[in-house]
Amino acid sequence: MWRFIDRLEDFFCAAAILTTALVLFVNVTLRYLFSSSTSWAEEFIKYLMIWITFIGGSICVRQGAHIRMDFLLGKLSESARLKADRTVYLLSALFCGSMAAYGGQIVLFTLKTGQVSPALKLPMWIVYLAIPLGCGLMAVRFSQRAIAAKGGRV
Repeated sequence: MWRFIDRLEDFFCAAAILTTALVLFVNVTLRYLFSSSTSWAEEFIKYLMIWITFIGGSICVRQGAHIRMDFLLGKLSESARLKADRTVYLLSALFCGSMAAYGGQIVLFTLKTGQVSPALKLPMWIVYLAIPLGCGLMAVRFSQRAIAAKGGRV
C-alpha cells in the first residue's frame, strides 16, 4: 500500500509543478505579447504551491532529504546515535500529527463557513486540506523512519 502512496505523492508533485510552470508560462506570454493576462492564474499557482509544499514535505521525509544538524550525532556511539535519531523522528511525528489535527479543525471551520477563493471561487477547505493531509503523511513517514532507526524495515 505504501508504494502506491509513494507513487501517488511523486506523481501529484510532478504534475503540480508541471501545471504550475505551464500556467505561469501562458500567463506571462499573454501579459507580454498580448497585454492581457488571466485573472485566476496567480491564485491558482499560489494554491498549487501550497499543496506541493505539504505533499513534498512528506516526500522529503520519506527520502531523508530534510535538513538536519548531525555534527554532534557523528561524535556519538552507534547506539546513542540510533536513540537520538529515534527520539528526533518520534518528536517530529508528534509535531506533524498535532499539525494534522489542527489542520483538520481549520478544514472543518472553513467548510462550515463556506469560504471561497476570490478569483477561482474554489472552496477554501480544498486549499486548507493540504495541511492535515501533508502533515498526516509526514507524521506517518517520521514514524516509519523511527521504526527503521531501530533496525526494522519500512
